[in-house]
Parts: sequence; C-alpha cells; structure tokens
Amino acid sequence: MIAFLDNFFIYNSSTKLLTATYNPWLVVLSVLMAIFASYIALQIVGQKVPESSPPVTKYLISSAASIALGCGVWSMHFIGMLSFELCTTVQYDKSLTILSIFPSLLASTIALSFVNRPKISGTELVLGGVLVGSGIGAMHYTGMAAVETGPYLRYDPWFFALSIVVAVVLAILSLWVRFGLENMKLGTLWPSIISAITMGSAISGMHYTGMEAARFIGENTTLTPQTTDSTFLALSVSLITIAFTLFAFAVNWFLRYRDLVNNLRVSESRLRTIITTAVDGVITMDAEGKIREFNRSAELIFGYENGEVIGKNIRELMPDPYYSIKDKNSKTMLSAGFAKIIGSSREVIGVRKDGSDFPIRLAIGHGKLSGEDLFVGFVTDISERKMIENALKQSEQQVRSMIENIPGITYRCLPNNEWNMLFMSDSTESILGYPIQDFVSSNSIRSFKDVVHPEDIKMVESIVDAAVAGKRAFTLEYRVIHQNGEIRWLWDNGCGVYGGNGEAIFIDGVILDITERRRIEEALRKEKEKAELAAITKTSFLANMSHEIRTPMNAILGFTEVLLSDQLEKNHRTHLETVKSSAKSLLRLLNDILNTAKLEKGAVELEEMDFSLFKLIAELKSTLGIGARKKNLEFEVVQESDLPEFYKGDSLRIRQILMNLIGNAVKFTDKGKVSLKVKREEGKLHFAVQDTGIGIQADRLDKIFEPFTQADISTTRRFGGTGLGTTICKQLTELMGGKIWAESSLGKGSTFHVLLPLEEGKPRQENKIQTGIKLPPLKILVVDDVEKNTELVSLLLQNLGHQVESSYNGEDAVKKVTTGSFDLVLMDVQMPGLDGRQATKVIRMHEIQEKVSRTPILALTASVFEEDKNAASAAGMDGFVSKPVEMDQMIAEIARVLGYSEMIADQEIDPFWKEVEWDPKKASILAKELSESFQRGSIEEKSLEEFSDLIRTKVENSDFKLFSSKIEQFEFEEAYTLLKKFSTQLGLDIGK
Repeated sequence: MIAFLDNFFIYNSSTKLLTATYNPWLVVLSVLMAIFASYIALQIVGQKVPESSPPVTKYLISSAASIALGCGVWSMHFIGMLSFELCTTVQYDKSLTILSIFPSLLASTIALSFVNRPKISGTELVLGGVLVGSGIGAMHYTGMAAVETGPYLRYDPWFFALSIVVAVVLAILSLWVRFGLENMKLGTLWPSIISAITMGSAISGMHYTGMEAARFIGENTTLTPQTTDSTFLALSVSLITIAFTLFAFAVNWFLRYRDLVNNLRVSESRLRTIITTAVDGVITMDAEGKIREFNRSAELIFGYENGEVIGKNIRELMPDPYYSIKDKNSKTMLSAGFAKIIGSSREVIGVRKDGSDFPIRLAIGHGKLSGEDLFVGFVTDISERKMIENALKQSEQQVRSMIENIPGITYRCLPNNEWNMLFMSDSTESILGYPIQDFVSSNSIRSFKDVVHPEDIKMVESIVDAAVAGKRAFTLEYRVIHQNGEIRWLWDNGCGVYGGNGEAIFIDGVILDITERRRIEEALRKEKEKAELAAITKTSFLANMSHEIRTPMNAILGFTEVLLSDQLEKNHRTHLETVKSSAKSLLRLLNDILNTAKLEKGAVELEEMDFSLFKLIAELKSTLGIGARKKNLEFEVVQESDLPEFYKGDSLRIRQILMNLIGNAVKFTDKGKVSLKVKREEGKLHFAVQDTGIGIQADRLDKIFEPFTQADISTTRRFGGTGLGTTICKQLTELMGGKIWAESSLGKGSTFHVLLPLEEGKPRQENKIQTGIKLPPLKILVVDDVEKNTELVSLLLQNLGHQVESSYNGEDAVKKVTTGSFDLVLMDVQMPGLDGRQATKVIRMHEIQEKVSRTPILALTASVFEEDKNAASAAGMDGFVSKPVEMDQMIAEIARVLGYSEMIADQEIDPFWKEVEWDPKKASILAKELSESFQRGSIEEKSLEEFSDLIRTKVENSDFKLFSSKIEQFEFEEAYTLLKKFSTQLGLDIGK
C-alpha cells in the first residue's frame, strides 16, 4: 500500500520539479465552458414536465441534462489541460481519456438529481455536495492519469486533499445557491445564471486546485520543449463538445416543440369546448359570407343541423344584418359590411328553419388564417328579452298613464329633514301652483315643507317620522299655501321603502286635493249642527208637549177611574167608559209620537232578557183577537212545529212591533182573516202578518214606513191614525239588527215581514206588575204645581187608607219635609221656581247635615225620556212614576221603594185565605163587568179580585186555576168562555 502511495504522492520537498505555465485565454475559455455547460444543464432540467407526459420524457430530460453537464465538465478539463504548457512532450492515453468522461457524467447525474428536487434538507445538501465533489475529483484525476510524459507525475498530498475539499465545498455552495435563490424575487433568469456561475466555478476551482497539486519530476536540461500531441485531444474535445451541444439543442427543441404542440392541442380543445358549450350561437364565416362552422347553440337557435348550413351563405339566416339590398350580390361589400361592426354588436332579425323570424343580437370578430379573412359571429336569441322589454314598456306606460291620471300628486322623496323630492307627478303645478322643477331638479329652489301651513308642519313631521320609524303607512290631512296665497287642504297617504338592513331609503305616497271636500264637510257640519239644534228643539217641544198633555190626561183618566169605582147607572158607566177609552187612545197617540222622537234621537235602549215567545203570541192573540171578532174577522196564529219557545231579546219592543202590524191589519181589513205566521229561518225569527184587506198600491210600498205617511190620503179620513205605527216598527226592527218589508196587491191584502236575529234563550220567571197589593197605612206628601193632579193622587191614596198632605211648589215641599215626618214623598219634577230635582237635592243635603233618616222620594212626572229618569236618580230620587198615573204601577213602585216586596210575595201565597160570604147579586154585577172588559181586551183588576174571592169555593178548583191562568196569559177569549161556564153553573146574569 505504501509503495502504491509512493507512486502517486511525493513527500520529498527537495526533489527537482519542472515548472509550467498557463495560456490565459484557454483558462478563461475553460471556465466559460464550465459555466455554459452548467447553465444549459440547469435550463434543461428546470423545464416543467406536464403530469400527463409519459415517464420516458422525464428520463430523457434528466439524461440530456446529465450528458450536457458531464460533457461540459469533461471538455472544460481538457481545455484546461491544453492551457497547461510544460516543456516536454505530453501525450494522452486514448482509453483513459475516453473513460474519464464517465465520472463526469456520474457526478452530473448526481448533482442534477439534487437540483431537480423541490426542496432539500441539510443532510441531503452535504451528501449531494460530497458526491458531486468526489465525482468531479474522480473525473479530474482519471483525466490526469491519461497524461503520458517523460517526467514523473506525482501529487502533493496536501493540495490533493485541498482540491477534493474545494470540489466538495463549492458543490455544496452551488446546491445551496440553487435552492436559496428560490425565496428571493429575482425573476426567472437570474437564479439560473447565478447557479450556473457557482457550479461552473466549483468545477473550474477543483480543476485548477488539482493542477496545483500535480508535480512533474525531472531535469530541465534533459527535457525538450513541449511537443504535445494535441490533434487527438483537440479533435476529441471539439467532437464531444459539438455532440453534446447538438444533443442538448435537439432535446431542448424537442421539448419546446412538444410543449408547443401540447399547448396548441390544449388551446384548440379549450376553444372548441368553449364554442361547443357556449350559450350563444357561434358562426364562423369567410369574407363571402359562407358558413364554415356552426356550433350546437346556433343549431338550437336557428333550428338547423350543422351539416345543413355549412357552406351556405349567412344571408339565409340573417337577411339584412349589415348590407343593403343593392349590394346583395357583391362579395366585397359583404366583408366590408362585416368590418363596420367588428368589435361591436347590433340587433338584427334572424330567420329560423321554419321560416319564422325573431330578434337576435349579433357581434362580429375578425381574424386572418393563412392570409384568409375569417369572421366569427356571436349570436344571442333576444326574443325573451324583447318580450320582457315590451312588457316592461307597456307596464311603464300603464304606470305612467295611471300616475298621470291620478287626480293628485304621486311622489317619492328622501326620508331626511327636508324631504328632498326625487319624483313628483304632473298634477303638482295644478295643486300647489309651483312647477315641478322647483321641487325635483338638482338645483331645486324650495322644499315641500316650504308650502305646508306653518301651523300644521309639526303635526305632519311627527306623524310621518313616527310612521316611517315604525314601518307602517300614514294617512293625514293638512293645509298648504298655494302660490297665489290660497289655503288648500291636502290628503296624504304614504309609507316608507326600506333597504336590506331595514333602514328607510325612500318615502312614497299620493297627495289629493280635498279642499272642496273640506268645504262640503264644513257646510255639512253646519247643517248638521242646525239639524241637531232642530232635533233638540223638537225634543224639547215634545217633552214640553208630553208634560202639558199628560197633565190634563192624568186628571181625565184619574177622575174617570174614581167615578167608575162608584155605583153608577148603566148609561153613565157607558159614557165614562167611552171617555176612558178615548183618553187612552189619545195617550197611545202621544206615546207613538214620543217613541218616534226617542228612536230618531237614539234614546231607546234595548233589553237583552230571556222571554217566552209562546206567551207573547198568546197575549197578542188574546188582546187583538177581540178586535178582530168585533169586525167578524178570523184571526189565526200559525207556528212552525219545531219552533223553540224561549229567546233572548227585548220582548216589550217585539210586542210593540207585532201589535202595531196586527192592529193595522185588523184596522184595514173589512172581511176575511188576519194571520200571524212565525217560523225560524237560518238562525233568525221570521214573523209574517198577513191580511185580506184593502191592500197598498205598488208605488206606495216604499213610503209606508216614512213618518206620518199612509197608503192613501183618504186613509186617514176613513180609518184614522197618524201613520206612525209602521215607522216605529221599522225603527225598532232596525235597532234590533233586523229587517222589515211589505208585500201587497191593491184590493187583495198585504203581508208585512219582520226578520229578527234572535238567539235562543233559557226559561225564566217573567216579572210582572203586581196587582191587589195591600200596603200598610202611610203618611205621604204629594207635591205638584197643578192642583187637579194633587187632588187626584190624594183622593186615590186616601181611598186606600193613607194619610196624605199636599204641596204646590218646591219651597213649600222642602219646608214640610225638613220640619215634619213623612213615610214617602211623591215629587213632581217640573215646577216653577224650585223644581222637583232641586228640591230633592236640598232635602238630601239637609238629611246629611242634620244626620236624620232618609225619606224615600218618588219622581212624579209626565216626562218619559231615559235621560229624565237618569236626572231624577242623580238628584237623589228613589223611584219614578209616570203620568198619567196607573194606580197598580204606582202602588208597586211604592212597595219596591219602601221594601214591601217580601210582604207582597207573602200576600200572593197567603194560605190563610178567608172565605167571602156568597152574594149572587154582587157576583152577577162583577161577572157582567168582567165580560165587558174581556170583550174590550182589558182587565178590571178590582172587579176580578172581588169576583175571584166570591167564586173560589163555588167552582171546580181545576177550572178556577185554568181561569186564572188564561187571564195571566191574556187569553181573554178562553177566559170569557170559562166566565160563561161559571155564570151558567152559578145562575149569574151576564147579558148577551
């Protein structure tokens, strides 16, 4: 081993060595060759290989780069050897010279394998540098072994080692530079150049460091000048350099050609895919208009298959898109026409295969292929868009027409403090007097707020701002000042328009001029005030009339009752009954007038109570049947078989309606019959009153429900009456939410229909006025400014065993009550001076101050309005008795106020009834009176009570109970039949 090293290294520094020189140009050339080879190799290996490329492509690129770099290193070495000038003959062993290229190729392959990696670690960097440096060193020293010369070739071990270290360090540096420059923004050229210079320097540095380690041993005197056999070396270096250059060029050209072909193929495929899948039709034409290509979308648009249009002229698809008729046969005009619209588009008419035309948008592109002009047309079917545009235009025209024809201002403004107007319709000037430009233009000179009346501006702002903030519509009325100074009223309805975040972006609305309406409303308001004043005047008049008429009526009826209670001759009693009947007729007339007044005023309040319909009908049949029989008329009631008995409503008002209608039917019917039909229809109660009377003319049917109107002017003279009955029926029916109408034929009769929405009710015990009430003796004060009324009430009460004092004014009444002691006060309301309500207030105040017990006070008045009752109660009165005085009603009210209700109940169910001594004469008189009262449809309570006491034990108990029941149900016809039965049994004379 030591002997081998002695043949390779030199250790004796005293040995004589030959000196040598370098040709500087060849040195530079060798360095440039190393750098150039490195750059070519890096460029080849740095090319991107598509993933779709076969694996052999990658090996081909790697091999070409390795050969380029290896041959470059090998060439650099021998060019460097040519630059080395030694004064002796230098020859090269051909085998070793050729063999020395393989370490170079191996080192190049290793170096480029590391360079081609995306990233490299520190260990891989050092390992790669060691392998590359060792490969370069192996190539260098193999090439040096090929040198054949006279002197001995030895190496200095230190420089030998240094050359290897230099090769490894510079190789590591070149690899580090290659990867380190990727993070720096130096473009694509500079990293390759710097890496090539570094690698070339590593190769050259190792070569010349290795040459420095070479020692040629010999004597200068024995050597001849250098006669190097450079032919072979130069030829070898040249051929190899040319070969690797051509090879690298061929590989580069092949790779670039392949990339170009691939790019063209991809580009063509992409273009064809775009054209094929394009939504728009794409048509390629030559300068003469012949179709070259026709994509799928164009087929769908025009209805042709591709093969049907290829070679045809574009004129068949678009008759006149860009040329005129006179140029139709011109070839040059077609291309000139195409050229005019290149880069733009226009709307033209296309023709489908079926011959129908349709609108399209045509855009033209131009290109040259092999010197031939080609035009590409992009066609879009705009039929649907045109339809939408036309629909939008029509809609816009409709909206514009509607806005222009709205009798007011349509506006849009911004929701800011000034309400800047964005749009106002043409009616602005006619309503406000100012042109639209004053509000809407960019240089508007006034805000809409400027024309709003100063007194209304705060109200308008607050309502609009609150509505916009609350996202709701607003409606308001306010005043504006017209340009001519006139004040006009406007009605404004609008709402906010909101964006995606919920913020208000506009306010839209409509403004109408309501000045004329406001004037009409003001006029109507004044007329209404006049009408209300007239109604109040009429009501006051009716109230006064009621009081004035009821006051004498009270005396007439009262004293008539007093006289009838005495023993009278038959003709005297008949005359008094006539007076009583006439007075009651007059009272009914007065009640009708007052009812009409109350209904017109809306003072009538309905009661919602359960009542028996069957009992109500029985009362009507009993009461009105007597009048019908007197006229020899048949009166029948027809009820539906499954009609419910109980309902919820105001039975008093229903009775009033039916009594008026049935009474009219009896009045206006001379022969035949009167019928009352009752049935249930769709949850409503249907009453039909039918007669066979005189009938009503067709043109008078709608007027019979008007006040003081009858079917004929002569009707009043013939039948009497005021014409208020049907009016009251209509008013009460509508007040209950029902409907009333009439059907009639002149001379054949009439039918009045009443439809009431009544709900079904529950059975209940109906309250009725108690009769025959026995009160304990009382001390009563009667106060009335009319002496006759005071005398009448005092007489009636004294007959019942009560102590009565009288007073004729409020002052005297207060004095007597505060100084005396009374069980009850009957106080007239309307009196001169201190009236009844004022007197009551004074008495109540005295009672509070003196802490004395409260004296019951009943209002005694002819006023029957509800407000009169409320006023009496508010003054401190405890009850209400209306004039003319009904004795039973007054006694019942007194019993209620004094708390004798329980005593009354006890009287009704008193089991200790004492038998009255039988008096046939008296029983005959009482039976005759009852017979006459039953035929009149009324009840004489006193006579009935005395008669009942007389016969209670003389007849069958069941008959007596039935007799009492028929009277309670107002079935007077059946009661009259039982009365005749009792008279026959007891031998009583009741006449015919």
